[in-house]
Amino acid sequence: MASKKDQRLLVDNLILEKIVLHACLKKEDTVLEVGAGNGHLTVELAELAGRVYAVEKSHGLCETLKQRVRHYGNVDVIEGDALKAKLPACNKVVSNLPYSISKKITVRLLEHGFKEAFLLYQKEFAEKLLAKPGQENYRFITVLVQSTCEIKPLMDIPPEAFQPQPKVNSTLVKLTLKARPDRKYIDFLQKLFNHKNKNLRNIVEDCPKQYAEKKPAEMTPEELNVLYREFLTR
Repeated sequence: MASKKDQRLLVDNLILEKIVLHACLKKEDTVLEVGAGNGHLTVELAELAGRVYAVEKSHGLCETLKQRVRHYGNVDVIEGDALKAKLPACNKVVSNLPYSISKKITVRLLEHGFKEAFLLYQKEFAEKLLAKPGQENYRFITVLVQSTCEIKPLMDIPPEAFQPQPKVNSTLVKLTLKARPDRKYIDFLQKLFNHKNKNLRNIVEDCPKQYAEKKPAEMTPEELNVLYREFLTR
């Protein structure tokens, strides 16, 4: 759950314009924005997209947001927690995500479905999404994202672009969804990475022989996806 301390409003107009350019928005696009804040990014999205759904948990920020977008007929403001609220269908997600819910909201968005997502993360978290097998920051979320999406880092954003300023850099990441994960697959990966340095034979019942001595932390996302699809869902 995001806290007030986690509210970093992106206020640099040049950065906002660059994010929207990366998203290549058209009038046929329906955009979901999570953590809309007071609407700096929302307005940029509304100028180009056909429909924008802006989700914001803070009542105070929601009131400011509604005032800022009142002249736009294509923006729906949703006051609520993006981890719990019913999310509308969309083909694109463009969001400055609260750092504290980065993993949970990424999982939720993958389950919800989209065509492309342009998500602003803490740089350390973005590096986790891009990690390789055997690296310390290779985790459950790494495998989930890499096995279901094409992932591309687009640009780093300095603390000065935000109010209040965070102590770290942020990174804009593009996710292109290849396969929407179901809950069983997500739970499977979480189970494996709760014991990521154990041999699979000690984690998975009836583990295929070719995987028995392998550790989740050493396997590629493709290998883990094949293990799940071809052996564990039969």
